[in-house]
Amino acid sequence: MPATPRQARTRRAPLRTALAATLLLVVTACSSGGADSGGGSSAVEADSAGAAADVGSAEQAADGSSVAESAAEPGAAAAREIVTTGRATVVADDPAAAATKLARLVEQAGGRVERRSETAATDDSAGSASLTVRLPSDRMTGAVEALDTLGTVESVDMDSTDVTGEGQDLDARIAALTTSTDRLRDLMKAAGSTEDLLQVEQELSERQADLDALTAQRQRLSDQVAMSTLDVEIVPEPVAAAQSRGGFLGGLASGWGALVTTIQTVVLVLGVLLPWLALGGLGYLGYRWLRGRARPGAGDDPSDGPDDDADGPDSPRPAAPDEAPEPVPAGR
Repeated sequence: MPATPRQARTRRAPLRTALAATLLLVVTACSSGGADSGGGSSAVEADSAGAAADVGSAEQAADGSSVAESAAEPGAAAAREIVTTGRATVVADDPAAAATKLARLVEQAGGRVERRSETAATDDSAGSASLTVRLPSDRMTGAVEALDTLGTVESVDMDSTDVTGEGQDLDARIAALTTSTDRLRDLMKAAGSTEDLLQVEQELSERQADLDALTAQRQRLSDQVAMSTLDVEIVPEPVAAAQSRGGFLGGLASGWGALVTTIQTVVLVLGVLLPWLALGGLGYLGYRWLRGRARPGAGDDPSDGPDDDADGPDSPRPAAPDEAPEPVPAGR
């Protein structure tokens, strides 16, 4: 079948791009071989322009040829890059055991557990668990269906994002920067002076840093495409069912919970106040002791003799039996 004009233009586009890149390499090599120190600077500038041309041609090739190939090839849809993420809630009688079973299933499917969190069971609750797992993209659907073996699946939310264009753009920029860094390495070998060498080396370091950053970004994107992410929350009972409990049993459970909470609060308050009460009691005893020491005449207690209260300091002392009273002169 003869080729249509559009197909002929599509086939000639890569040839024109390759011919332009070859001519640019020849011109750059000639300018770097026959120039002096000033020629080295112009070679670096020419290489910068060549890198820009490489990026432009790579982007045009990614935009134009990919569209043509997608329209021509029937299996092009299989090459699209899709990032899939999901969230699910599972109700299980024993969340810890269900989490262990899920981790084992993920490992058997070729995935891995990135995060795992568990809450221990208490008298009032059976505990809970949550996991973040990474699975191969082609096994994501099977993993979601296998959640039924853990318990009752309450909710599932899946999200898919097409990142094909972003991946093609990164590939084109990486290819252009790789060509540019290779050309700069050739210029370093042909540098005629130290100044030219330092200039080329600085330019090479900047482009190599950009290339490394783009490569790391591409690797992260490829990992997200290859391994899907699934967040699973495992609870002992649905939240709506826990809130809808009523009647006598519901009131009894609420009253018991309130009583336990009150007792815990009282014990907590007593625990906080007990050290302060002990300190206050010691302070009061110290105050009483100091007050007793500071009272005047503490050694002469009036209660030592009963006659001291009746006889004051001005009352006459009774005469001794051996002493006679002095005679009083007459006429006085």
